[in-house]
Amino acid sequence: MIVRSVHFGFEVPDTDASMATLYYAADEGALDAARLTGLVAADRSRSPWPLVIVLPGINVPPDSYRWLAIRLVRAGYCVATYANIGSLGPAGRGITPGIDLAAFGPDIIASHCSATALGPLLDAIADLDEPVRGLIDFDRVAIGGHSAGGTVALHNTDPSWVSGLACAFSFGGHTMTSMSLGHGEASVTTVPSKVPILLLAGADDGVIAASRDRYRNDDQAHDPVRRTFDEAIRRNQNDSWLVELADGNHFTICDPIDETSGRSFLEAELRSTDRLARDTLASILAAFLDEHCQEPGGQDRVEDLVNATTISQWARR
Repeated sequence: MIVRSVHFGFEVPDTDASMATLYYAADEGALDAARLTGLVAADRSRSPWPLVIVLPGINVPPDSYRWLAIRLVRAGYCVATYANIGSLGPAGRGITPGIDLAAFGPDIIASHCSATALGPLLDAIADLDEPVRGLIDFDRVAIGGHSAGGTVALHNTDPSWVSGLACAFSFGGHTMTSMSLGHGEASVTTVPSKVPILLLAGADDGVIAASRDRYRNDDQAHDPVRRTFDEAIRRNQNDSWLVELADGNHFTICDPIDETSGRSFLEAELRSTDRLARDTLASILAAFLDEHCQEPGGQDRVEDLVNATTISQWARR
């Protein structure tokens, strides 16, 4: 088995453009037949594959998540990354995960889907032809994201909004909501949490630390990821996790890190070569996905990993 990809566009209302890449398990023995097209037939031995959709952070190019997509394909998944070009408010236009900001108002937040790209993306994947047609299990879908993409994933943890949703994850995302949207100071909003959730974070997140002015004016401790786990996830079925990487920062999930875009300059040390932190992240995520997409009700894989020295703290509910 080798990992290959297909690229395609899809339409999201009120955006400039949307492009995606779908990574899949390919048949290494079919390379000769693909010598003129580059389109390599799928390795069907582990199909149908559960589908993982990675929602990007603001102005983080999807190539930053390719390493993770490859790891997950090797673990038995089909993985989609994408870039949705749209409004960033005062910051102009750029890459977003696709956010309906009107859905984040205090009176309606968590009442309906706020992920504008997910539905069109799922439809576009379902319409793809060879080499993946008929090989994706749309009843086993996981959504997760980085930073703002993680926040959008958390706010849409309801299978009635995302068809086939089995679980969700976030790295560097939280649900403390900006005061500019009408929320109170340091207000954490609840999420549907109708599926298991994995909250991943870095112990030294410079972007979250530098963004506190969006959420509060006081001088109290600022840990929105921990508060999201404690206050926003109203699910107590022993299947949701908070895992903090000891040597992680806001961009540990990215390799490479595009330092020309986004806010990576807020990190004192990017640690782009910290393979151990990335390996820990990928191992925890794969274990979580396996529990809920590959072997529901099976072995407790995450619990076997959380006491590693690369993890500074963890919690379960």
